[in-house]
Amino acid sequence: MIHVGTASYFAEVRRRLDGCDVVLFEGVRTFHSWLLTRSYAIATHRQRLGLVLQQDALRTASLTPQKIHADLSAAEFAAAWRDIPLFQRVAVLLLAPVYGFWIYCTGTRESIGRHLSTDDLESSKDLDRYEALPELEMAMSTRRDARLVQDLSSALKSHGAGARIGVLYGAAHMRAVSRMLTAKHHYRVVESEWIKVFDYDA
Repeated sequence: MIHVGTASYFAEVRRRLDGCDVVLFEGVRTFHSWLLTRSYAIATHRQRLGLVLQQDALRTASLTPQKIHADLSAAEFAAAWRDIPLFQRVAVLLLAPVYGFWIYCTGTRESIGRHLSTDDLESSKDLDRYEALPELEMAMSTRRDARLVQDLSSALKSHGAGARIGVLYGAAHMRAVSRMLTAKHHYRVVESEWIKVFDYDA
């Protein structure tokens, strides 16, 4: 999932999710997580970008399939957040809205798009970030990845091989999903489809 895009993109995602038997979704309801999302929420207020926020255009509660909250609880995330050094917590919370205002003032669809790509393998920048900010990565990614793959594995067992399972989660978390499906459950990719998030020339 990309958390900001055109209304038509989210409409197409919804159409596909409504064809699933079960949907696993993310979301941590704490003040800290709300503040962290301000970076892209602020950017969507720039009308010339013509972009909308996922939580506005694709409300999880309105999806028709069975839904599973495959994420940390508020208490679990708060505990992981407290493990992050204080200066890092303060820096992240302050920089998120600042980055959002920077995108609002200077951003284009092309500049936003350059930061949205995700590969199956970690880049050297990813590895450097993991090494420099281990507690932050543990709270934002590692623990949430573990919960997601645990719940997805359970859904695969309970719904059977023929079930259509949707994963409504940030794209960066799909590395963990891909590894689990191929290594543990021996899945292989036989087909892929792309959905356009937005055009650069709009």
